[in-house]
Amino acid sequence: MISPSTNIGHPPNLRLRVFAGPNGSGKSTVIQFVRNSKVNGKPIDFGIYINADDIARQLRNNTFTFSDYEITTDKKEFTETARSSGLIGKPFNEQMFAQAFYIRNNELKLKNFKTDERLAQIIADFLRKKLLKEQRKFSFETVFSHPSKLDIMRQAVEAGYKVYLYFVSTRSPKINKFRVLARKAKGGHDVPPDKIESRYYRSLDLLFDASQIAYQAFFWDNSINGSEAKLFAHFKKNGNKKAWDTINKNDVPNWFREYYSKKVGGVK
Repeated sequence: MISPSTNIGHPPNLRLRVFAGPNGSGKSTVIQFVRNSKVNGKPIDFGIYINADDIARQLRNNTFTFSDYEITTDKKEFTETARSSGLIGKPFNEQMFAQAFYIRNNELKLKNFKTDERLAQIIADFLRKKLLKEQRKFSFETVFSHPSKLDIMRQAVEAGYKVYLYFVSTRSPKINKFRVLARKAKGGHDVPPDKIESRYYRSLDLLFDASQIAYQAFFWDNSINGSEAKLFAHFKKNGNKKAWDTINKNDVPNWFREYYSKKVGGVK
Protein backbone atom coordinates (compact mmCIF):
# COMPACT_ATOMS: atom_id res chain seq x y z
CA MET A 1 0.00 0.00 0.00
CA ILE A 2 1.28 3.44 -0.89
CA SER A 3 1.43 5.90 1.97
CA PRO A 4 0.31 9.49 1.44
CA SER A 5 3.08 12.02 1.11
CA THR A 6 3.77 14.30 4.06
CA ASN A 7 3.85 17.21 1.57
CA ILE A 8 7.29 18.29 2.78
CA GLY A 9 8.71 20.58 0.11
CA HIS A 10 5.46 20.55 -1.88
CA PRO A 11 2.84 23.28 -2.35
CA PRO A 12 -0.19 22.74 -0.07
CA ASN A 13 -3.63 21.69 -1.30
CA LEU A 14 -2.48 19.81 -4.39
CA ARG A 15 -5.36 17.70 -5.68
CA LEU A 16 -5.78 15.14 -8.45
CA ARG A 17 -9.29 13.90 -9.20
CA VAL A 18 -9.67 10.76 -11.31
CA PHE A 19 -13.07 9.94 -12.80
CA ALA A 20 -12.86 6.32 -13.87
CA GLY A 21 -15.03 3.54 -15.20
CA PRO A 22 -15.75 1.51 -18.34
CA ASN A 23 -17.14 3.11 -21.50
CA GLY A 24 -20.84 3.80 -21.14
CA SER A 25 -20.92 3.50 -17.34
CA GLY A 26 -22.01 7.08 -16.76
CA LYS A 27 -18.83 9.00 -15.92
CA SER A 28 -20.29 12.20 -17.37
CA THR A 29 -23.26 11.94 -15.00
CA VAL A 30 -20.98 11.42 -12.00
CA ILE A 31 -18.76 14.32 -13.06
CA GLN A 32 -21.76 16.63 -13.28
CA PHE A 33 -22.96 15.46 -9.86
CA VAL A 34 -19.57 16.23 -8.33
CA ARG A 35 -19.41 19.61 -10.10
CA ASN A 36 -22.78 20.49 -8.57
CA SER A 37 -21.70 19.37 -5.08
CA LYS A 38 -20.25 21.60 -2.38
CA VAL A 39 -17.85 20.94 0.49
CA ASN A 40 -18.06 23.38 3.40
CA GLY A 41 -20.29 25.55 1.23
CA LYS A 42 -17.80 25.76 -1.63
CA PRO A 43 -17.85 24.09 -5.07
CA ILE A 44 -15.33 21.30 -5.53
CA ASP A 45 -12.19 22.57 -7.27
CA PHE A 46 -11.49 20.43 -10.34
CA GLY A 47 -8.42 22.43 -11.28
CA ILE A 48 -7.65 21.92 -14.97
CA TYR A 49 -9.89 19.27 -16.51
CA ILE A 50 -8.61 16.78 -19.10
CA ASN A 51 -10.86 14.63 -21.29
CA ALA A 52 -9.49 12.93 -24.42
CA ASP A 53 -12.93 13.04 -26.11
CA ASP A 54 -13.05 16.82 -25.65
CA ILE A 55 -9.53 17.11 -27.04
CA ALA A 56 -10.44 15.01 -30.10
CA ARG A 57 -13.40 17.29 -30.74
CA GLN A 58 -11.17 20.37 -30.47
CA LEU A 59 -8.69 18.80 -32.89
CA ARG A 60 -11.43 18.12 -35.44
CA ASN A 61 -12.62 21.73 -35.10
CA ASN A 62 -9.07 23.10 -35.32
CA THR A 63 -9.50 24.82 -31.96
CA PHE A 64 -7.03 22.96 -29.73
CA THR A 65 -4.53 25.11 -27.87
CA PHE A 66 -2.32 24.24 -24.92
CA SER A 67 -3.15 27.67 -23.51
CA ASP A 68 -6.62 26.38 -22.60
CA TYR A 69 -4.83 24.08 -20.17
CA GLU A 70 -2.66 26.91 -18.83
CA ILE A 71 0.60 25.49 -20.13
CA THR A 72 3.15 26.43 -22.77
CA THR A 73 5.07 23.89 -24.82
CA ASP A 74 6.76 23.33 -28.15
CA LYS A 75 7.10 20.48 -30.62
CA LYS A 76 10.35 19.21 -29.09
CA GLU A 77 8.94 18.81 -25.57
CA PHE A 78 5.64 17.38 -26.80
CA THR A 79 7.33 14.90 -29.14
CA GLU A 80 9.82 13.68 -26.52
CA THR A 81 7.04 13.07 -24.00
CA ALA A 82 4.86 11.35 -26.61
CA ARG A 83 7.65 8.99 -27.66
CA SER A 84 8.10 7.83 -24.07
CA SER A 85 4.36 7.38 -23.47
CA GLY A 86 3.97 3.90 -24.96
CA LEU A 87 1.13 5.23 -27.12
CA ILE A 88 3.14 5.27 -30.34
CA GLY A 89 3.48 1.92 -32.09
CA LYS A 90 1.23 -0.37 -34.08
CA PRO A 91 -1.01 0.75 -35.69
CA PHE A 92 0.07 4.38 -35.01
CA ASN A 93 3.81 4.33 -35.66
CA GLU A 94 6.52 6.98 -35.42
CA GLN A 95 6.14 8.08 -39.03
CA MET A 96 2.37 8.44 -38.76
CA PHE A 97 2.77 10.39 -35.53
CA ALA A 98 5.33 12.78 -37.03
CA GLN A 99 3.11 13.44 -40.05
CA ALA A 100 -0.13 13.85 -38.07
CA PHE A 101 0.26 17.37 -36.68
CA TYR A 102 2.21 20.59 -36.33
CA ILE A 103 2.58 22.99 -33.39
CA ARG A 104 2.70 26.74 -33.78
CA ASN A 105 2.03 29.53 -31.27
CA ASN A 106 1.13 26.97 -28.60
CA GLU A 107 -1.58 25.51 -30.84
CA LEU A 108 -1.60 21.95 -32.19
CA LYS A 109 -3.21 21.44 -35.59
CA LEU A 110 -3.98 18.19 -37.39
CA LYS A 111 -2.50 17.39 -40.77
CA ASN A 112 -4.38 14.09 -40.91
CA PHE A 113 -7.88 14.20 -39.44
CA LYS A 114 -8.07 10.39 -39.29
CA THR A 115 -5.60 10.50 -36.40
CA ASP A 116 -7.72 12.71 -34.13
CA GLU A 117 -8.60 10.12 -31.49
CA ARG A 118 -5.14 8.59 -31.26
CA LEU A 119 -3.50 12.00 -31.06
CA ALA A 120 -6.04 13.12 -28.45
CA GLN A 121 -4.94 10.24 -26.21
CA ILE A 122 -1.31 11.28 -26.61
CA ILE A 123 -2.15 14.92 -25.85
CA ALA A 124 -4.14 13.93 -22.74
CA ASP A 125 -1.18 11.87 -21.52
CA PHE A 126 1.16 14.82 -22.16
CA LEU A 127 -1.13 17.24 -20.30
CA ARG A 128 -1.31 14.98 -17.24
CA LYS A 129 2.46 14.68 -17.07
CA LYS A 130 3.07 18.37 -17.72
CA LEU A 131 0.56 19.54 -15.10
CA LEU A 132 1.96 17.07 -12.59
CA LYS A 133 5.48 18.34 -13.25
CA GLU A 134 4.31 21.92 -12.77
CA GLN A 135 2.39 20.89 -9.61
CA ARG A 136 -0.99 22.14 -10.74
CA LYS A 137 -4.38 20.93 -9.56
CA PHE A 138 -6.02 18.85 -12.27
CA SER A 139 -8.65 16.23 -12.97
CA PHE A 140 -9.10 13.71 -15.74
CA GLU A 141 -11.61 11.22 -17.07
CA THR A 142 -10.50 7.73 -18.04
CA VAL A 143 -11.92 4.33 -18.96
CA PHE A 144 -9.10 3.02 -16.76
CA SER A 145 -8.11 0.25 -19.14
CA HIS A 146 -4.32 0.66 -18.84
CA PRO A 147 -1.96 0.50 -15.81
CA SER A 148 -0.37 3.81 -16.84
CA LYS A 149 -3.29 5.53 -15.08
CA LEU A 150 -2.12 3.91 -11.84
CA ASP A 151 1.36 5.26 -12.54
CA ILE A 152 0.16 8.86 -12.78
CA MET A 153 -1.79 8.41 -9.52
CA ARG A 154 1.29 7.05 -7.76
CA GLN A 155 3.46 9.82 -9.13
CA ALA A 156 0.94 12.37 -7.91
CA VAL A 157 1.04 10.94 -4.37
CA GLU A 158 4.83 11.05 -4.44
CA ALA A 159 4.64 14.69 -5.56
CA GLY A 160 2.46 15.61 -2.59
CA TYR A 161 -1.01 15.40 -4.11
CA LYS A 162 -4.13 14.07 -2.44
CA VAL A 163 -5.69 11.77 -5.02
CA TYR A 164 -9.46 11.42 -5.23
CA LEU A 165 -10.93 8.46 -7.11
CA TYR A 166 -14.50 8.53 -8.44
CA PHE A 167 -15.33 5.12 -9.90
CA VAL A 168 -18.56 4.11 -11.63
CA SER A 169 -19.52 0.83 -13.27
CA THR A 170 -22.46 -1.37 -14.19
CA ARG A 171 -23.12 -5.03 -13.47
CA SER A 172 -22.51 -6.16 -17.07
CA PRO A 173 -20.72 -4.94 -20.20
CA LYS A 174 -23.98 -5.64 -22.07
CA ILE A 175 -25.44 -2.56 -20.36
CA ASN A 176 -22.45 -0.48 -21.43
CA LYS A 177 -22.74 -1.65 -25.04
CA PHE A 178 -26.42 -0.71 -25.12
CA ARG A 179 -25.73 2.75 -23.72
CA VAL A 180 -22.87 3.48 -26.10
CA LEU A 181 -25.11 2.42 -29.00
CA ALA A 182 -27.85 4.76 -27.74
CA ARG A 183 -25.29 7.54 -27.37
CA LYS A 184 -24.10 6.99 -30.94
CA ALA A 185 -27.68 7.23 -32.22
CA LYS A 186 -27.84 10.71 -30.68
CA GLY A 187 -24.61 11.76 -32.40
CA GLY A 188 -22.32 10.86 -29.51
CA HIS A 189 -18.95 9.16 -29.37
CA ASP A 190 -18.90 5.55 -30.62
CA VAL A 191 -16.79 2.67 -29.29
CA PRO A 192 -16.65 -0.79 -30.93
CA PRO A 193 -18.48 -3.46 -28.86
CA ASP A 194 -15.39 -5.66 -28.50
CA LYS A 195 -13.42 -2.75 -27.06
CA ILE A 196 -16.24 -1.91 -24.65
CA GLU A 197 -16.16 -5.45 -23.28
CA SER A 198 -12.38 -5.79 -23.02
CA ARG A 199 -12.06 -2.36 -21.39
CA TYR A 200 -14.88 -3.19 -18.97
CA TYR A 201 -12.90 -6.03 -17.42
CA ARG A 202 -9.54 -4.25 -17.57
CA SER A 203 -11.05 -1.26 -15.81
CA LEU A 204 -12.45 -3.39 -13.00
CA ASP A 205 -9.14 -5.23 -12.71
CA LEU A 206 -7.46 -1.92 -11.81
CA LEU A 207 -10.12 -0.86 -9.30
CA PHE A 208 -8.50 -2.40 -6.22
CA ASP A 209 -5.00 -1.07 -6.87
CA ALA A 210 -6.33 2.40 -7.63
CA SER A 211 -8.24 2.39 -4.36
CA GLN A 212 -5.05 1.66 -2.43
CA ILE A 213 -3.45 4.77 -3.91
CA ALA A 214 -6.38 7.12 -3.37
CA TYR A 215 -6.75 9.42 -0.37
CA GLN A 216 -10.51 9.34 -0.85
CA ALA A 217 -12.57 7.09 -3.10
CA PHE A 218 -16.23 7.19 -4.10
CA PHE A 219 -17.97 4.22 -5.73
CA TRP A 220 -21.14 4.37 -7.84
CA ASP A 221 -23.25 1.66 -9.42
CA ASN A 222 -25.15 2.72 -12.54
CA SER A 223 -26.73 -0.56 -13.62
CA ILE A 224 -30.39 0.47 -13.72
CA ASN A 225 -31.52 2.27 -16.86
CA GLY A 226 -33.64 5.31 -16.15
CA SER A 227 -32.37 5.65 -12.57
CA GLU A 228 -29.63 7.84 -11.14
CA ALA A 229 -26.25 6.29 -10.44
CA LYS A 230 -26.12 5.13 -6.81
CA LEU A 231 -23.25 6.14 -4.55
CA PHE A 232 -22.91 3.03 -2.41
CA ALA A 233 -19.51 3.42 -0.75
CA HIS A 234 -16.91 6.02 0.20
CA PHE A 235 -13.74 6.04 2.26
CA LYS A 236 -11.25 8.62 3.44
CA LYS A 237 -7.80 7.69 4.65
CA ASN A 238 -6.55 8.54 8.10
CA GLY A 239 -2.87 7.79 7.73
CA ASN A 240 -2.78 4.37 6.08
CA LYS A 241 -6.17 3.28 7.39
CA LYS A 242 -9.38 3.69 5.41
CA ALA A 243 -12.35 5.16 7.28
CA TRP A 244 -15.46 3.97 5.44
CA ASP A 245 -18.87 5.59 5.62
CA THR A 246 -21.59 3.25 6.85
CA ILE A 247 -22.35 0.81 4.03
CA ASN A 248 -25.68 -0.86 3.38
CA LYS A 249 -24.50 -4.28 2.24
CA ASN A 250 -27.66 -4.70 0.18
CA ASP A 251 -26.49 -1.78 -1.97
CA VAL A 252 -23.06 -3.25 -2.73
CA PRO A 253 -23.10 -4.56 -6.33
CA ASN A 254 -21.58 -7.87 -7.33
CA TRP A 255 -18.91 -6.21 -9.48
CA PHE A 256 -17.55 -4.44 -6.38
CA ARG A 257 -17.62 -7.61 -4.32
CA GLU A 258 -15.79 -9.47 -7.08
CA TYR A 259 -13.12 -6.91 -7.94
CA TYR A 260 -12.61 -5.19 -4.59
CA SER A 261 -14.03 -7.07 -1.60
CA LYS A 262 -12.67 -10.49 -2.57
CA LYS A 263 -9.16 -9.06 -2.68
CA VAL A 264 -9.33 -7.96 0.96
CA GLY A 265 -11.65 -10.62 2.39
CA GLY A 266 -14.61 -8.26 2.74
CA VAL A 267 -15.52 -4.61 2.30
CA LYS A 268 -12.59 -2.78 3.88
